[in-house]
Amino acid sequence: MWNLAKSSAMVVACLIAARTASAVDMAQPFVQVKVPQKPLYLGEVYGPGVKQLAGQTVARVVANCPYHIEVSFAGLSREQDGAAIAREHLSVAINGRSLPVGKGRVPIATSRHGTSSSGVDVPIELQVGVNGLASYPAGRYAGTLVITVMAGP
Repeated sequence: MWNLAKSSAMVVACLIAARTASAVDMAQPFVQVKVPQKPLYLGEVYGPGVKQLAGQTVARVVANCPYHIEVSFAGLSREQDGAAIAREHLSVAINGRSLPVGKGRVPIATSRHGTSSSGVDVPIELQVGVNGLASYPAGRYAGTLVITVMAGP
């Protein structure tokens, strides 16, 4: 029975983390990134072999100066107890570009100029491959996309 429970459905969600300033002084250079406040649901996985999951969201960028935005993925851990899926059992791509889990970053937006006052939408597509599911307890797993904003292109 325990083996059956371990190989049953595992729900995976990914939260997007970003901080925005509550007040912006328009006279100073700024870049504001807003993302939806709800989790990015990637789906359910079960059984042997590599399982592919994907989710999409949009970041809204408003800036009055040049900017460069990159995204990284910290990995997946079980919400109940924080047990992490080993990096060697995960593959990650953001906007179609592969990166090492927890180490690499992928550029998603670069501009030599600011945006209009309404901003621009920047799509973020996360693809996660999970292998070795039998090694991990069933349950809900979550991870974090980290959005890094830098000045200039």
